[in-house]
Order: sequence, then structure tokens, then C-alpha cells
Amino acid sequence: MAGISNNPNSPRQKMINLMYLVFIAMMALNVSSEVLDGFEIVENSLRKSTEEATKRNEDAKSDLNRAYEANPAKVKEWYEKGLDVKDRSDELYDYIDELKLRIVQKTDGAKGDVHNIEHKDDLEAASTVMLAPVVGAGRKLREHIETYRTDMGNLVDASKKNLFESMLTTETVRKAGIMATSWENAMFDNMPVAAAITILTKLQNDIRYVEGEVLSTLITNVDVGDYRVNKIKAFVIPKSQIVTSGAPYEAQIVLAAVDSTKQPEYYLGTTKLKDNIISIGTSGAGIGERTFAGYVMAEGEKYLFEEKYSVTESSATIAPLLMSFLYESIDNDLEMSMPGVPSGAVVPSISSGTVKFKEKNIWTVSGLDLAKAPEATITLTSNVSGRQSSESKVFKVRPLPDPQPFIAYKDANGSPRKFTGGLVAKRTLIEATGVQAAIDDGVLLVPHSVTGFTLVFIDGMGNSIPFVSNSQEFTPQQKERIRDLARGKRFYISTVKALNPAGRPVTIKYSMEVIVN
Repeated sequence: MAGISNNPNSPRQKMINLMYLVFIAMMALNVSSEVLDGFEIVENSLRKSTEEATKRNEDAKSDLNRAYEANPAKVKEWYEKGLDVKDRSDELYDYIDELKLRIVQKTDGAKGDVHNIEHKDDLEAASTVMLAPVVGAGRKLREHIETYRTDMGNLVDASKKNLFESMLTTETVRKAGIMATSWENAMFDNMPVAAAITILTKLQNDIRYVEGEVLSTLITNVDVGDYRVNKIKAFVIPKSQIVTSGAPYEAQIVLAAVDSTKQPEYYLGTTKLKDNIISIGTSGAGIGERTFAGYVMAEGEKYLFEEKYSVTESSATIAPLLMSFLYESIDNDLEMSMPGVPSGAVVPSISSGTVKFKEKNIWTVSGLDLAKAPEATITLTSNVSGRQSSESKVFKVRPLPDPQPFIAYKDANGSPRKFTGGLVAKRTLIEATGVQAAIDDGVLLVPHSVTGFTLVFIDGMGNSIPFVSNSQEFTPQQKERIRDLARGKRFYISTVKALNPAGRPVTIKYSMEVIVN
């Protein structure tokens, strides 16, 4: 009987072999939940990016509308093309939205939600919707993309056209080492729903990008600032006419009413510049007013310019209110300002941690971690009338000093007091609720949350008897032991455990001696 059951050709063994093959196939098709969740993360990121691109495109469309309202005869051609680009992009975008919904409803039912897919690992839904014979939408989508890509490419220059060809390519691709029969097969055949939705969202993102690039090109083609002029003049536009010592003076040379297709030549003094950017070093040049001059050559004409600027000492203020360094784990208040710059125009940033506005010129730096960054660089940036300047200062990051345990009580006048060791009345100990801890050195005042402590009593034989509290309050056993102490007897508060303001555990090594008075 045993020989029959092990026969590889027996019906029973054939069934076992078949079940094994099915199991292996199912394992091969299984997609891990981590991978599916990864698709969801990418999908959410793409969707946010697409929303931002849509808003930028709406702004570009608004610019084109305003140009058309200001000069319909001149802008009409570009305006009508912009309308067509917007309509074509929306049409293709909405069609892809429809396909996404159809795929999700195929796997999750009529109430399926694209933003909350239940059966992410379904391998049939995308294939059914996109690749089904006759009614499959994959071929139609590919044809729409190809038409859109060609038409949009005809409205831009060669470099952008090549970019569109690359982004919206529908060439047949190799999938898992096998040449697929078509683009749509490569994209959607045997593809989990989560991956298919992400692919379609990526297409929508690419469509919004292409739309934005075409609208930008159309706006560039509109010479909105077409004014009649009777004079051409060279101008210098400095980032700031006041420069701190050691920082460069920077400015732009601008020739008004010049043809943008013909590049002028720019000279500072007699030195030809690479472009229209001026940068003059001020290190070691001293403090005071400076003058520079030059000219612009355009169409054989020389246009002169002259400008003045002032060099001053660096006087930006980045100063902590209480110390010359920054502590980790707590809020550090700093005064920050720049001379001649309104407080609202000063924007600080920090290399590690965070910086937040508190009041007037006071900002709070927090979130510092000495283990991650031993220094923090704070940079102040100002932007006044479109002119930017910045200054930085490096601070050492210092760990908080150890807190000190204490017992809070009130004196005979009802004023709060802190007992930190030595002689104390037994009544004060009995009325106290427990042990607290804080950094209080006259400069810093940083409370800590006590999570436990130990009272150590010495018996008549000299043995140490510990009583542990797992909170900041005395336990009933600790209170009873204190009541039993005679005058002159002593005990110790040790192993105080606490959490600092950042929530990090701290064990206070300091032991406090208590002598009953």
C-alpha cells in the first residue's frame, strides 16, 4: 500500500504535484504589502506635485488673459492657442481620471475610491479595463497621448519638443526581460491596481508639466511691455547700496528698450564683463562711499553709467538673550535684527533645529541635538525692495547641565521655598508632597519632570535600607519612615530619575542629604 501511495504517477501524487505548482504560482504572483504601500506614497506625492503644477498653469493662463485684455489685436493668436492648450490638457487629464476610477471600481465595486483603494494587489482589474479585447482603453489612451505629444511639441522649440517626446513616450518597452507587444501591455498587463493608478497619476503629472511649458512659451512670445520710447539709457540696479565690510557689492546693468535678440557688451571701467552682473570685492577696502562707472555697447553705440554705494561695518545682531552659546533640549531665545532693515523683512534660518518668531526682534531656537550637530549656524536674510542680503553666525551647541533635586515647601510667611539639603523641620517633610528637579543657576530655569527617586535610610546596624518611589510623590511607606525619624537623624534622596523638556530621560547623580531638625 505504501508503494502505491508514493507512486509519482498515482492520481493522489498527481494532485499533490498540481497543488504544489499552484502554490508556487501564487507565491510568485504575491506582491508584498510594503511594495503596495510604497506605490501609495509615490501616488500621494505625485498628486500633490500635480496640484501645484495645475495652480501654476492657472496663474500662467491668467497672465495670458490679462495680456489679451490689455491688447486683444496683438495677443489674439497666442491667447487662442493658450485656450486650446488648456482645453486639450484638461480633456486628456480628465480621461485618465476616468480610467483610474474604472480600474478601482473594477476591483473594489461601484463605491470604490481612487484615494482609498482596498484591493491594491488585484492583478486583474487594470488588465481588464485597459487591455480587454475591443473595449480595452489602453490603445485609445496611447493614441490620445501620441496626438497630444505631437501637437504640444509643434508649439515649442526643439529642446522642449525632445523633452516632451521623452516624458510622454509610448514606445514599446521591455518588461521583465520580455519585449511587450505594445506600450499599453507593458504598462498594465498583470499590473497590481496600486501600481497602475500610480502610472496613470504620473501621466497626469507629465501632462500638467507639458501644459505649463507650452503656456510659458506662449507668454514669452507676447511682447506685453511694448512701449514707444525715444531714449535708450543704461541703468545699474544694485542689490543694496549699503554693503557690509567683507561682503561683495552686487548689481545688474540694464539697458532699457534694447532688442532681447541682440546681446549688448558690458564694461566695468575698461574691463569687459562676461554678462550683466557686477561683483566688486570690499574686503580690505575700508569704510565709506565708493563710486564705479562703465558703459554698455549696443548696435555700435556706447551708453555710459555711473553709480555709488557705501561700505559699512557688519552690524547685524544675532545674540542670545541669556548666554553666549545654545543649549540642546530647550527653547533658546535670541535677539535678531539687521541695521536699517524692518524686523518684518528679516528672515532667520538655522542649519539644525528650528527657529520660530516670538515677539518683536526675539526668536526662539529649539530642537537642537548635540549628538547630531555640535554647532548650529544661524543665517539672517533680508529682502527690502527686492534686494537681498544675509549674514551668518555659528554657535556651539551645549548639553544642559544636570538638574538638582529639591523639596518644595512654604515658609512661615507662605512664600515658596526650595530645600536642597541639610537641616529641615520634620513638619516640612511631612507636609511636602514629594521630590522635584530643575536646573536653576540664576541664569537658566528649566524644570524637569521627576519619574522616580529613592530614599535611603540607615538603621542602627549601619545598614542602608532603600524605599523606592516610581513617581515624583512620596509613597506611604516613605512618609511613615520619615515620621519615625528622631531629631538629628538623617536619610538620603538618591537615584532621582526625570525627563528633560525634550522628553529625554535623565538620571541625577547628585544625592541630597536630609537631616531632621
